[in-house]
Amino acid sequence: MFASKKNDSSKSIPENITTIIAEHCSIDGSIECKDYVRIDGHVLGNVVNKEGGVILGKTGMVKGDIKAKELIVFGIVEGNIHVDNLSLKESGTILGNMELKNFTVENGAVYKGTVSMDTSISDSIPQNQKNKN
Repeated sequence: MFASKKNDSSKSIPENITTIIAEHCSIDGSIECKDYVRIDGHVLGNVVNKEGGVILGKTGMVKGDIKAKELIVFGIVEGNIHVDNLSLKESGTILGNMELKNFTVENGAVYKGTVSMDTSISDSIPQNQKNKN
């Protein structure tokens, strides 16, 4: 019924989205949720998702801080980001500081601010490699 593109960026979007803020919806206030939230509208306030992630669609905008396990940005964020995994897509823009563990950026994406990555990688280094310098 629907044709899929080979380079379809929606393949990286999880299927367990429990909350959707539609394109023509605006929220003035903070959001706290579980699982995944997709934002295609505008949020003026912080977004906190301690157990899941946030997907910011192309028409989505958040003016506030975002704290989550995962963040996928197609839209605009004006605020600080504290996440484990950040994926900044080609159409995405981030204006703010970022604290994260993993960061992927596509060509064309824009970010202005500092990036601070978690430096505690000792869990992922094999024991025989830890003290080699």
